[in-house]
Amino acid sequence: MVSINDLPLEILLHVFDLFPSWHLLRCFRWVCCWWRDLVDSLNAQWKDKCRRAGYPLEMLTSPFPDWKLFYLLCQLRKNIVRNSCGEEEFLHWEIDKHQEHCWVVVELLPDEYPCDNIRTCFFAFNGPDTKIQRITLKDHGYTDELMDYVTPHIVVQDWSDVLYPNPRYNYRLTVKLLAADFKALYTCYISNGEVIKDGTRNWKKTVYIFRNYPSGVRHIHFEHGVDYGKLSNSTVIVGPNFP
Repeated sequence: MVSINDLPLEILLHVFDLFPSWHLLRCFRWVCCWWRDLVDSLNAQWKDKCRRAGYPLEMLTSPFPDWKLFYLLCQLRKNIVRNSCGEEEFLHWEIDKHQEHCWVVVELLPDEYPCDNIRTCFFAFNGPDTKIQRITLKDHGYTDELMDYVTPHIVVQDWSDVLYPNPRYNYRLTVKLLAADFKALYTCYISNGEVIKDGTRNWKKTVYIFRNYPSGVRHIHFEHGVDYGKLSNSTVIVGPNFP
């Protein structure tokens, strides 16, 4: 009887390549010794591709690292928050019509930059004021299967200026992982006392990493605000967390 192992090697490798890499490592690799060697050979090629691309190989420490998946996530890696610093005024942001007059975009002075590449920010006054952006993961290349089977880390960062001892300052950040029907599957809420102060500038950086969240995540709800102050460089990155 003819079996799949009777196929020419190049055809068998092509068949393997049609499946997600995590299926190869979790299932195919354990079928037999020959398939294990084939999967390991393919995986080694992706590791070499990661090395040539300059990706930090030391980030993967598992016994059977998925180098193809790591390469894919590194390729997709970017900030998926649009207009994070106000370069396009308020495009892509939702603001309650009763709060629109309380927000402006301002240019920062050189000694005010929270990061070297940040030149503008959102400024809120007469709060509490919030603005919202809803992110659809498929729009950025993150498929349903990738989110459900891999559940890559979702790294959230936000910058807010520090106006203490001003009692009106009240920073808050809410990030929700949403299902296809926009039902919240996982929620992170951060307020004033839970942010990290940058000791060299008059800003605070808020950082949160979603790990081991439920399957079914299709959208991200990003909402932040202050009663009085500046916000800039809001960031959501799916995948490896490196500079």
